Amino acid sequence: MHDLVIRNGLIVDGTGAPAFEGDVAISDGQIQALGANVGPGTREIDAAGAWVTPGFIDPHTHLDAQLCWDPSGSPSAGHGVTTVILGLCGFGIAPCPPDGGDYLLRALEVVEEIPYASTKLGVDFEWKSWRDYRDFLARQPLGVNAAGFVPHSALRYAVMGDRARSEVATEADRAGLVAELRDALDAGAIGFATSRGPNHVDNYGDPVPSRNADALELEALVGACAGKLWQINVETKFSHDAKALLDEIEVYIDWTRRADAKMTWTPFYAEPGETVWQDVLAHNTRTNASGVRVAPQITAVPITLLLRFDERSVFTAISGWDAVLKGFFQDSPEEKKKRLMDPAVREVMRNAEGDPKHPLTPNFERWSFTLAPERPEYGGRTLAELAREQGTHPVDVLCDQIVTDDLQTLIDVPIFNLSEEGVVQFLEDDGTLLGLGDAGAHVMSVTNYRYPTFLLEDLVRKQGAISIETAVRRMTSLPAEIHGLTDRGRLEVGARADVCVIDREAIRLGPVEVHHDLPGGAPRLVQKGHGYRHVLVNGVPTIEDDQPTGARAGEMLSAQASPTKG
Repeated sequence: MHDLVIRNGLIVDGTGAPAFEGDVAISDGQIQALGANVGPGTREIDAAGAWVTPGFIDPHTHLDAQLCWDPSGSPSAGHGVTTVILGLCGFGIAPCPPDGGDYLLRALEVVEEIPYASTKLGVDFEWKSWRDYRDFLARQPLGVNAAGFVPHSALRYAVMGDRARSEVATEADRAGLVAELRDALDAGAIGFATSRGPNHVDNYGDPVPSRNADALELEALVGACAGKLWQINVETKFSHDAKALLDEIEVYIDWTRRADAKMTWTPFYAEPGETVWQDVLAHNTRTNASGVRVAPQITAVPITLLLRFDERSVFTAISGWDAVLKGFFQDSPEEKKKRLMDPAVREVMRNAEGDPKHPLTPNFERWSFTLAPERPEYGGRTLAELAREQGTHPVDVLCDQIVTDDLQTLIDVPIFNLSEEGVVQFLEDDGTLLGLGDAGAHVMSVTNYRYPTFLLEDLVRKQGAISIETAVRRMTSLPAEIHGLTDRGRLEVGARADVCVIDREAIRLGPVEVHHDLPGGAPRLVQKGHGYRHVLVNGVPTIEDDQPTGARAGEMLSAQASPTKG
């Protein structure tokens, strides 16, 4: 008698092999049998009309702080994610020196848009080392499994103190950094993560500590990662220049080869009208064929920002609108609405021209309403579509609605990863890593963590652009393999029972909502997934019919797959 049997589902086992009808038997948190005649279960789930898949692994989250006050793993858990990876791009909250927490939290507010007012209330810093932080999380009632990189900026600040913000590491500093990293790796960290990204600055407006590292420091830290993975947010990510990007990456590939490590870099986008992504993809294929495992991180969704009008956003940075909207966010609510009703202001906004390749150039065919409180039926519809129906200009649709909604309107603005052809090629290429979800970060501007549901609903079910076997493999066995999580990501006998039962016809994204559920009541955007009949973490149902069960069976994982119970 098994603990649980999932009956009559279409089993997509995560390997890429053809799906097949059958049952899955689970006991003691592990898969015991698959196929026909698996035997009875104390509990049985009917999966007719559903895909049965391994739980999804999100390799790029910023839930490091949120798990301290909300160990459920939301919002990722609501999209079939059963394992989250922390510490990306060198940002996190451990290791942390005495009295260093304030700096780390304020830097997270600037770089990752996680409100300091909330993290200050929700993060107690009961740790100093990364090892201590891991032990802290292992004691929490986790709703998902978690594994973490050692974040470079936090590591540097812990070892070098305030000098990390401006100085090159000395030989003694490098030795201290490597020693602290090795202790974390010994404690179960899956690797090391850093950033050279030019947009990554701290609350003083200075480069984050990782950007002050020289080549000697970076190579020494990569050298400590033998057999493991390291991640870097690249300096040339906005260059639109394949040569510049590849020249930078070649340096990191050389370090990776010498260290006998694996590397993933971010972000890798595909833009229409460019060949950059094709050149880089071909280069990556050759790199992997040479014996070095390198996986640029891609996503299935357009990368978006949110325009809001009640509080500061990139609204005033839109190409051609900056001059006429200067000082908008210093205006009172009534002054803002008056400005948007001004015919002269609207005329400038209508006639604005900009570089089509610039991400903040108006594109009303892509801009859509996320939230229009007074016209909820506008949700998901583009400004251009509504303007055609109303016989007016998209700028007038936008401004009229902002005023009608008393500034509570939210507009979704896709800015990167806009080539659908490129996205499909990325997903079909085993050399890439599907991620960039950013769960826990950018809490009032992006919902990219929705990508598992988007992929299954849009690219698999609606368009048929990707097979279900490919889609599931990209979210399960491939990220498990590159992160060294060898007991996850496949439905096979002996594997940990992280399992999704997904209604093939009901899978869909819900509307974007604003929830005031961060510590202190701060808001965040929440976009839920629908069609998740059951999600199991280590054999325990944590989601049923899209709703959390309250069960917490998550574990802290290491690259050696030796979990510590949560």
